[in-house]
Amino acid sequence: MLHRYLTPDEQQRLIRAAQQPSDILARRDAAWLQALLLSGLRITEFSLITLDDAINALQHKYLFIPKQRRKGGKSDHRVFVTAPLRAALKTLIAIRYEMTGEQHSLVDSPLVVSRQHDGCRAMSVRSFQLRFKHWAAIAGLPPDASPHWLRHSRAMNIMRNSAAADPRGITKEALGHKSIASTGVYTGVLREELEQALTQTDATKPKRVSLAALRTNFDKRS
Repeated sequence: MLHRYLTPDEQQRLIRAAQQPSDILARRDAAWLQALLLSGLRITEFSLITLDDAINALQHKYLFIPKQRRKGGKSDHRVFVTAPLRAALKTLIAIRYEMTGEQHSLVDSPLVVSRQHDGCRAMSVRSFQLRFKHWAAIAGLPPDASPHWLRHSRAMNIMRNSAAADPRGITKEALGHKSIASTGVYTGVLREELEQALTQTDATKPKRVSLAALRTNFDKRS
């Protein structure tokens, strides 16, 4: 059973935690947390998204990730931009302009910039991880949670909510897996289903059996 994902409730708590403060860094983090959850991208892939990539995604409905930026580097990947992902990308673009004071950018300038944004410096993978840990702790998430859990969460959301005839195939394409075997990990029992089932089991009062009945059954077996 896969453990390294967030339940729907945990996902909401994480996003809400970053949305509570009004400062620009919190707003930036809330937007990229949503975008990462909605795209299912690996954190390295996401950290390399440029402003032009995001603008093109809004225009053409697909976020293009070239194979050079992907794990293994064997194939390109395209992420369909749903309405919520579109909103997150638009927010990230607006926040980037707000942080840099720019309305126009050079080609390949980063979408998500760091606090030290001199020269439009991209937010590093390590910074993404640290900021995630910060908000995860506030949201009361498992201490070992990481940005990669959002990729698994995207897959579990599709498997849980998709009405497609082949949700595993949809998940494979959405995450850019090379093989359907890689997607098989998401078909097991859900963590929250297991916890709920066992809680209900242990909350059920066992039937009382009299001592006389136990002796009768024992005598019959003897």
